[in-house]
Amino acid sequence: MIAIFRRLPRPPATDVAIAAAFVAIGQAIHWGQLDGQVTWSASRPLNATMNLLFLVPLAWRRRAPLAAVSFAVAVYLLTMPVLGHDITFLTGGVPLILMTASAAYCCPRPRAVLAAIVGVLGLAAASLSTPELNHWDAFAWNLGFLLVPWLGARGIRVRERRAAALATELAEERAARDAARREAAAAERAHIARELHDIVAHSVSMMVIQVGAARMRLQLGDAEAETPLLDAEEAGRQTLDDLRRLLGVLRADEGLAGAGAHPAPPQPGLARLETLIGPVREAGLDVDVQIAGDPVALPAGLDLTAYRIVQESLTNTLKHSGAGTATVRLTYTPTTLSIEVGDDGVVGPPSDGTGHGLVGIGERVALYGGTVTVGRDEHGAGWHVRTELPLPPPADDRHAAAAVPTS
Repeated sequence: MIAIFRRLPRPPATDVAIAAAFVAIGQAIHWGQLDGQVTWSASRPLNATMNLLFLVPLAWRRRAPLAAVSFAVAVYLLTMPVLGHDITFLTGGVPLILMTASAAYCCPRPRAVLAAIVGVLGLAAASLSTPELNHWDAFAWNLGFLLVPWLGARGIRVRERRAAALATELAEERAARDAARREAAAAERAHIARELHDIVAHSVSMMVIQVGAARMRLQLGDAEAETPLLDAEEAGRQTLDDLRRLLGVLRADEGLAGAGAHPAPPQPGLARLETLIGPVREAGLDVDVQIAGDPVALPAGLDLTAYRIVQESLTNTLKHSGAGTATVRLTYTPTTLSIEVGDDGVVGPPSDGTGHGLVGIGERVALYGGTVTVGRDEHGAGWHVRTELPLPPPADDRHAAAAVPTS
């Protein structure tokens, strides 16, 4: 018997303590009150031993629930022929209910049902062999005491498993959404890096041309030779800024696409805003452009960012909002450029944050230390994208891109 219990999994300390408490109560009852129970027979040591064997499986009610119930019921069935009487409810019925309910909670459904059947069979055998319990009312009462906790424990297990499954599913959905967002952000950063590379390549080409022109003018003694040098100096400053931003968005395992190719032409800016809006109007969206404040010239990279913000916002409006009209408002202050694109649509962009449009806007705005706000206005009407970009210190207008939209 001891070898059998040694092969079982080690029980938790809590269950050992519960089993020890029931054993102590059972031993106290059998050693202290045996002589006063006229219905009991057999020797005091035999009664105490049978009760001990019945209660010991309580320690394994969670580690080996079906084995614990089966062993306890086997002992329970030996009680009548060996002792000639039933085990008391406190040291027999309550532990059997506890072990059966534990099996319902800890076991898979087939084993839990089997544990309930074993418990019911033990209860039926005890009822048939005990005159006081050998009638339907008593059996139904005891059956309820056994099965109601079993059903309750089984229901708790099912609910917990469902909750755990839902939590796992939710975690997987969040992980998939985060992965999709990271993938979209990485794609947008690569796109931004390619555009910045084109700007840098074009600027360097212009610097080479301007320095060459200055060299030729110096050889001819031209007094205006300083002008292309100043242009090259300003272009160099802007190129350094763009290079810093380019290095910030490039990953360690990504190279410059087409780095050995010929420099691409300049990227679009706010000067080409009407060229952008024309096809949008042809697609059925009435776009109104508003300009507030005094427009200033923008560096090429910032000019491209402002253009892309308007482009992505109008693209989202066409795809998702179902709007008929949209407004593009550019607000210039001495230190910031605010861009607001709003529409009168009833549906906004996808709310899961994985769309490349909104991700791209966020990446571009963050690159220049700006802010972006997306959502409905205070009245709940339409969809609005509001961005604010810090402007560099004023520079000579000759050395920056045009910032005023032209028709």
